[in-house]
Amino acid sequence: MIKVRGMTDRRPFGARVKFYRERRGLHQWQLGELLNRSEDWVYRVEAGKIPVNNIKMLADLANTLRVHVEDLQGAPSLLDDREDHAGSVPAIRAALMRSRRLAGSLYDAREPLRLERLAVEVDAAWSLYQHGQYAQLAGRLPSLLADARMATQEHSAGRDKSEALRLFALTCHVTAAFLRKLGETNLAWIAADQGDIAASASGDVGTVVALRRCVAHVQLGAGLAEDAVNVTQDAAADLPDGWWETSPASLSLYGTLLLNGAVAAARLRDRPLADGMIAQAQQAADRLGGDKNEMWTSFGPTNVDIHRLALALEFEDVQLAVDIAPKVKPTGLPLERRARARLDVARAYGEAGRTDEAIDHLKRAYRNAPEQMRAHGLARDLARRLYKRSPRRDVRDLALGLGAFD
Repeated sequence: MIKVRGMTDRRPFGARVKFYRERRGLHQWQLGELLNRSEDWVYRVEAGKIPVNNIKMLADLANTLRVHVEDLQGAPSLLDDREDHAGSVPAIRAALMRSRRLAGSLYDAREPLRLERLAVEVDAAWSLYQHGQYAQLAGRLPSLLADARMATQEHSAGRDKSEALRLFALTCHVTAAFLRKLGETNLAWIAADQGDIAASASGDVGTVVALRRCVAHVQLGAGLAEDAVNVTQDAAADLPDGWWETSPASLSLYGTLLLNGAVAAARLRDRPLADGMIAQAQQAADRLGGDKNEMWTSFGPTNVDIHRLALALEFEDVQLAVDIAPKVKPTGLPLERRARARLDVARAYGEAGRTDEAIDHLKRAYRNAPEQMRAHGLARDLARRLYKRSPRRDVRDLALGLGAFD
């Protein structure tokens, strides 16, 4: 599979900012005014003298330059032309098309799967996602999307129809989550939209909540924090009275919905709302009583702690982030959550100037989930900054492994 790279992909972050600023016909002072920053700040960003590692500022900068955040961060090196992956972003795009004519050969001589078998395949896809095995997941998703879509067409009514719709929605969910990791925001949007429609048609409340969280997550990735907050609040308000505490799965779905909403609120700089949502998530985690992986949520007290750290970083409260970091112990969680937690711990120590600790935690995250970390702009940016600060040979190897200098 060949992934065509844009002309700015191999440039440093500052050079990308300069490229897109000049493309918009803006002077440095004009961009600074639009961002409520100084001309000198823009100059130093473009010269690579200061980092932009706050998600809110990244989103504001991307919005002002009329590009996606991933355009500024650089394309992830996960699915490029170094390996012959059977599944690719173009193949997933084809599989997301509702028209069989646009899906190429996916449906040629394809036999429908039994719903029980399809459920096993959906679970396997989520397992690959949670274990950071993205190349394998990319290979499976086109066929899984085709099988799940065929199931919705094979079953016309009753429980089987509802189950087929539910499984198609969950397939769209894992597809959207994967595409968002890759920075393929537009495709993730399509997957989330189709999944949300199918979830609503299935009539399964848990699947509806899962897909509303998916929609909000994609909106957050697209820089639409206000929309993500609104979707979160509307989804919570639409739940049947008391539903969220009826089972471990409902507690987990409700809790993860609110955790995502809390991050969206932080992007809006609304600390009371963010704190309120994470307090509600904590209530669900306390009632759940421990870390679980119901409906692939990885929800429980530890995931709440991970998000408390994420919120401290969003609000640039470095001391709070450093205070929280040693308390985050994601040992029992799926690999994807563990790696993201260790990345945020590394970011906290990096912001505090504790370079060696930041390097060690970033190395651990990369060692455990290399594909996930290579696909993460924040990991690449942190590696570049740590390389400039430290003479350690291992940090150079880490930056190279993450594709920080590609």
